[in-house]
Amino acid sequence: MKNIFYIFAVGYLVASCSGLPVQTKLEAYPAMYDDRKPLSVLVIPAINNSTAAEATDYFNVTITEPLSNVGYYTMPVEIVKDIFLKEGIVDSTMIKGLPTTIFKKNFGADAVLFVTINKWDKQYIVLAGNVSVSMDYVMLSTETSEIIWQYSATQTIDTTAESSGFIIADLISTAITTATTDYVPIAKQANYQAFYALPHGGYSDQHGLDGNQSISTALKDAALDDE
Repeated sequence: MKNIFYIFAVGYLVASCSGLPVQTKLEAYPAMYDDRKPLSVLVIPAINNSTAAEATDYFNVTITEPLSNVGYYTMPVEIVKDIFLKEGIVDSTMIKGLPTTIFKKNFGADAVLFVTINKWDKQYIVLAGNVSVSMDYVMLSTETSEIIWQYSATQTIDTTAESSGFIIADLISTAITTATTDYVPIAKQANYQAFYALPHGGYSDQHGLDGNQSISTALKDAALDDE
């Protein structure tokens, strides 16, 4: 697990050296360090804007572990989904307009996290192929309704087969590799990428100690482009 966060840390170091806009976590998300900082987060089942009908179900099994690993208590997303279904809410877009105080009152959550899936694709380009997921994350305080954290993350896995010297064989190999690539670990990596930029919660030994870590402002702002 530490290796995953190390990889993303190196990525942010490269970004800062390349001239991309950066901020410290404290500068970007001050509400995550003051008296309003959340301990519990209610994750709303993802809003799916991709062309993959199964994307939400795959995503739901990938979000709890990485969020818990950075120090937040989360209720299992499938349980939350079932609760909403019993209330007649079948699409998470119906939830976005609700007052956030509802989530405090009914779930006891300090914050609510909305995730939008923008891409969940398998692509073939001649002999090349890849599998890509892209998601936006927006977290709101259940007390004030203000946005206290947001980020955008994309993970792409190259599924191009190693050349064998035979075009038809390479086409078939790339197609098989791309078609059988498991989305779950890719989505989990995207979550870890985003949560590297999330200030650690109260159940982490890094809580309150990561304010000077740098994150990319470009990725932070990208999450709000479609809001």
